[in-house]
Amino acid sequence: MASGLTGSGPGLPWSEALPPDADVAIVGGGFSGLMTLVHLVRLVPGGRFVVLERRPRALPGPAYGGCDHEHLLNVPAGRMGAFADDPGAFHRWLESVHPGRFTADDFAPRALFGQYLTELVRSELVAARGRVCMVRDAVVHVDRMPAGVELLLASGRSCAAGSVVIAPGLPPARTPWTHVDHGAPRRSLVPDPWEPGSFAGLDPGAEVLVMGSGLTAIDVVQGLRRAGHRGLVRLVSRHGRLPLAHARPGEPAPAVPRERFAGGPLQVLRTLRALARERAGLGLGWQGALDAVRPHVTSIWRAWTPAQRRAFLRSARPMWEIHRHRAPRAILDDMERQVRSGMLTLERGELAELRAGADGGVRATFRTRAGASFERSAARIFNCIGPGMSVRDTVDPMIGSMLRSGAAVADPVGLGLRTDEAGRLVRSAGDVDERMHLVGALRRGDLWESTAVPELRVQAEAVARALSGLARAPAKPAGFPHVEGVPEGCG
Repeated sequence: MASGLTGSGPGLPWSEALPPDADVAIVGGGFSGLMTLVHLVRLVPGGRFVVLERRPRALPGPAYGGCDHEHLLNVPAGRMGAFADDPGAFHRWLESVHPGRFTADDFAPRALFGQYLTELVRSELVAARGRVCMVRDAVVHVDRMPAGVELLLASGRSCAAGSVVIAPGLPPARTPWTHVDHGAPRRSLVPDPWEPGSFAGLDPGAEVLVMGSGLTAIDVVQGLRRAGHRGLVRLVSRHGRLPLAHARPGEPAPAVPRERFAGGPLQVLRTLRALARERAGLGLGWQGALDAVRPHVTSIWRAWTPAQRRAFLRSARPMWEIHRHRAPRAILDDMERQVRSGMLTLERGELAELRAGADGGVRATFRTRAGASFERSAARIFNCIGPGMSVRDTVDPMIGSMLRSGAAVADPVGLGLRTDEAGRLVRSAGDVDERMHLVGALRRGDLWESTAVPELRVQAEAVARALSGLARAPAKPAGFPHVEGVPEGCG
């Protein structure tokens, strides 16, 4: 991170120290988990909480801790406040740190949002006075006990909690080369582009392959250029499309009643197209049509049958993604300049085979939807295909364990874990578990919209409120017992 941009404030106090028990355990140290913690600390003055994160970063989560200092948010600063009732808080914080540098309509650097979130959480930790323990460890199994939950950790330790909040984000998908790799050198394969050193050792003039063409792929291209890479970058995805641009500032979204979006996927998409045409006739951007449907997306999704949801995922999801998950215009303009100059190509294909190439690189064979094949060589290949679309195929130990034990079940289309409207996990027996809640992206199968801050901040508060009564019930001491050499609050 550039010190002139992100500041020099301390990170969160992660440690190896683990308390034997807590009122609420939160699995995941990204936005969802941390904001659930903030609300719990405020709602339960005597509660004791533990947050477990397998790989803490300097700033929270890969979204804010894996980026460089110029990767941008995809939501304007004026709508990124951490609390649902105060969406302008992040922009006010920006004004206090960098006066006059960002307007409410600007897409600020993600690292700055990570710093804002970190400062918010640290202030709550101070107010909590030793009631919170931030633990660096991975949860691999969750057992339901008669009066609570036991979490088994990768280190071999365990922690008991009255309740647990599962907030891990989306578990990673298998890489696109998992089943087609015929001995490509591992140093040329980048499964996770947010890992430190992903760009290290790359010849600045070498050809690079990027699997995917969505927002993560754009981030990788931009990051490579900032790191001084000047060679050809090939983006290859099944549909070969970049995300579309955000609307110009100042264009209001129309208020459209839910009733207008009645019907199945085909009818809803027709309505969206009609709205977009109406806006075009007024000289406005089509983006407002998508913004108009956003407040109703969860209601629409829930009204569809599992068969209708699967039809949408199969046929319409790629087009929905590029219209819904948009990019700042300035970044897309730069991508287009790179295409025109020959530094960037966008191609359609699916990886069919990967082998060792010349000079320690890779040789990839792609197959098009029409059945044709083509080959590309590169010094390095980056996986930017995004999360998996089936939770049943997860390689996450905790999620896999919960599915096998029946502590959780997949939602009807398999995108995530099934919950009730309050976010409580549904077990294999069909009943809900009042002591196990889910926050974040793994609710996408029930809610669809469950990945952006405007939705996640609402979920975090709702789950914290639901758990606050349970956390108050036991008579517990005010803080964790002090142990010599252990951070305050972690006994």
